[in-house]
Amino acid sequence: AAGTDGNIISYDTSGNPVAVATGNDGQVLTSSGAGAVCAFETLTTGFTLGTDTATTSGTSVTFGSIPAGTKFIIIMFEDFSMDSSPLDITIGDSGGLETSGYVASGEDNDSLIVTSTSEFIMEPEAGGVHAGHIFLTLKDASNFTWVMSGVMKQGPNLMGFGAGNKSLSAELTQVSISGGTFDAGSVNITYM
Repeated sequence: AAGTDGNIISYDTSGNPVAVATGNDGQVLTSSGAGAVCAFETLTTGFTLGTDTATTSGTSVTFGSIPAGTKFIIIMFEDFSMDSSPLDITIGDSGGLETSGYVASGEDNDSLIVTSTSEFIMEPEAGGVHAGHIFLTLKDASNFTWVMSGVMKQGPNLMGFGAGNKSLSAELTQVSISGGTFDAGSVNITYM
């Protein structure tokens, strides 16, 4: 029998022929697994950029609704400033942000070292204007272990560093930045 231009013939779960509807320009044919007919879908690739958020006041910014399957998150700081408290990064799942089980430390190039078991930590200088990245990478999907590393400029002559690891109780859905009173700049995330 005649068909529709662009359709592909496949088979349903009973073994009968079935037409896979024509997709749109740029879509790819994907399998839905055994027992299901394949379909044309839009391919999603690359990073998803969050919403740039001002850090000119307040004490925390939380980026939620991070989708299932995320394996890499970059937290970006531009002209960020806060009081003299260390910069904290907490991660969490649908049950909330987790505040224990971190193995983390931060240091600046004045050799001021801080450690924490309640968050990932960086050591910004008081009154400095900071710019840089913090990377969060999924290391083990079976126990939701994330590894953090970060580098930031802390003014004209200082750098800040941080690293650590943390296993969550479920898949990551949120990231929070806190630690003190914000007074300048902005922060955003991108993930994939």
